[in-house]
Amino acid sequence: MIILLGISIPLIVLVCAYFILEYSWLIPAPRGLPILMYHKICEQPPDGLTLSPAQFDEQMWHLKDKGYHPISFKTLKSLLSTGAPLPAKAIILTFDDAYLNFKEQAFPILEKYQFSATVFIPVAFIGKTNLWDQGEDMLMSSQDLKQLSNKDLVEFGVHSFLHKSYKEMNVDDMKEDLDNCKKTLDFYGIPFTKVLAYPYGKYPKKDPLLKKEMFMLFQQAGLDFAVRIGNRINRYPIRLPYEMKRIDIRGRDRFFVFRIKVKKGRTKLFS
Repeated sequence: MIILLGISIPLIVLVCAYFILEYSWLIPAPRGLPILMYHKICEQPPDGLTLSPAQFDEQMWHLKDKGYHPISFKTLKSLLSTGAPLPAKAIILTFDDAYLNFKEQAFPILEKYQFSATVFIPVAFIGKTNLWDQGEDMLMSSQDLKQLSNKDLVEFGVHSFLHKSYKEMNVDDMKEDLDNCKKTLDFYGIPFTKVLAYPYGKYPKKDPLLKKEMFMLFQQAGLDFAVRIGNRINRYPIRLPYEMKRIDIRGRDRFFVFRIKVKKGRTKLFS
């Protein structure tokens, strides 16, 4: 019996340590605002950027069942300007790249649960394919975007003009990029919220001078928010509006991993 205890106790400790390190088990969930990041919802094999409609529906059902309340960035700005608290279990759902499958597959599911979402448009590729990835996935056309803009559940933000990394740009390039986004969306008559999703989640994080100049540009341009990746829950009130973190939702994630990410922002304790 003593020998068995001597073996089982270290084994239990190891198992517990594994679940804590891999899945943040027993670690309290932080309070704040989770922002989920999606890309493609379509009938393709799930991967890092792609979920099936069935997976997405299951996730939205879970959010509804647990009482989550999706809000827009427009609503977030209003809450911050008035000093109001977040609604209980507030969450933001975001979709990068404005793929046509958002309209065809994701939006009907969002409408089913009456969930709002923000779609980030790489503006130069409206009505084209994801050429930055040498891909053949269609993006929404200007007509698709205008149709969705009439829906209360959808808001648009910008995902740069040419889907180029802001980490590789200077301030003049960034200004030109934002100006091109605004001019093009205004030309098409597509309303948008002043929020940017950094392409590839990258920006000059380790260059303090360039980052400061970039933030000054954002303020001058009237940009309210900019979002990266980061896989963390955002503390509220938002103190770093141009460095808001999003949670990367992947098609290869098991459902229990999704549930952990929504509550804690990440699975691995030290990721």
